[in-house]
Amino acid sequence: MGEKVIGIAGGMGPASTIELMRYIFAATAARCEQDHIHLVVDSNPKTPDRTRALLGEGESPVPAIRASIGRLSAAGADLVLIPCNTAHAFYDELAASTDVPVLNMIELCARAARERYGEGEVLGILATTGTVRADLYGAALRRHGLRAVVPTSGGQEDLMQAIYGPRGIKAGELDGNGPVVRGLGTELIGRGARAVVAACTEVGLVLGDAGFPVIDPLRLLAEEAVRQVKGSPVSEG
Repeated sequence: MGEKVIGIAGGMGPASTIELMRYIFAATAARCEQDHIHLVVDSNPKTPDRTRALLGEGESPVPAIRASIGRLSAAGADLVLIPCNTAHAFYDELAASTDVPVLNMIELCARAARERYGEGEVLGILATTGTVRADLYGAALRRHGLRAVVPTSGGQEDLMQAIYGPRGIKAGELDGNGPVVRGLGTELIGRGARAVVAACTEVGLVLGDAGFPVIDPLRLLAEEAVRQVKGSPVSEG
């Protein structure tokens, strides 16, 4: 049998899909190009916005993501990754729609946080309002004996503006929004968080050199995928 093929149901947003591919590349021990993993990518930026759907303001993204997973399966994917935190609010429905295993980025993050920090620790969550209201990370962390702290209502509004605003991260403006996101992370650390979870893939794009511990679920997703294909990932350090 050949090596497993990784499928990526992406485009939510496109930059996060590219970042996941970069993480997979970096986590793969390779001496030549043939040692790298076969990726099948369906990047569909036309997928309806997940937060708008959760807030009752837009159509469900499930049909589009389900169709993406179907295309990946037809192309030979042996496991599927969804590089969008908020899309995991629909994880059960999506995973049930296919025979191909779909990795759960949020569960991977909660498990890794418990192993890294131990029971009872507090983690800060920087996520879309949809992810926060759906309690995706809060519930997952509680299952692993951890607690979550989120920004104040004003801070959450600032975060959504940094992500979705006309000059936001989704519009390609990374540098100008980095200080806002890092400032919100610093506030969560000041409220007792041991580390901050980049619980929106756009947040992870601007939290480099944050000055506080950061857990990036997208990186964890990439490393688990490489582990399932190759046996063990290479850490970027």
